[in-house]
Amino acid sequence: MKEIPKGFRYGGRCFRIKLKNNVNSSFNNLNIYYYGIKAIESGWITNSQLNSILRLIRIYLKRKIKLKLNASFLIPYTKKPLEMRMGSGKGERKFWRCPIRKGMIMFEFGELTVDEMNYIFKMISNRLQFLIKLCKIIY
Repeated sequence: MKEIPKGFRYGGRCFRIKLKNNVNSSFNNLNIYYYGIKAIESGWITNSQLNSILRLIRIYLKRKIKLKLNASFLIPYTKKPLEMRMGSGKGERKFWRCPIRKGMIMFEFGELTVDEMNYIFKMISNRLQFLIKLCKIIY
């Protein structure tokens, strides 16, 4: 399970990251494993969404698999209670989220069959708000 990032104090970042539709160049190739899940659209992923995806993968496969996550949670989402009046500072951190760029490979999988990978892809696509596609290395 992903935890809150270490090293953040006093509310985390003080600037906002704007999501543009330009193609991400840092994680757009499969580097280590055979299969990958690539984002077609830009969006956000929260730590609760990622935890539910990882839990489903562990329950379905029931064995150790090789998995690499390219998502890191950097941005805290703060929110005040509904009954709060205006003012009185910044609200509490509700959850952490990660920006997903168009063309970014979020997950990399190794040692899976084609049927297992297709089933995992369907599970993950039901849990996310943006479009994804399945990638694989062809030698």
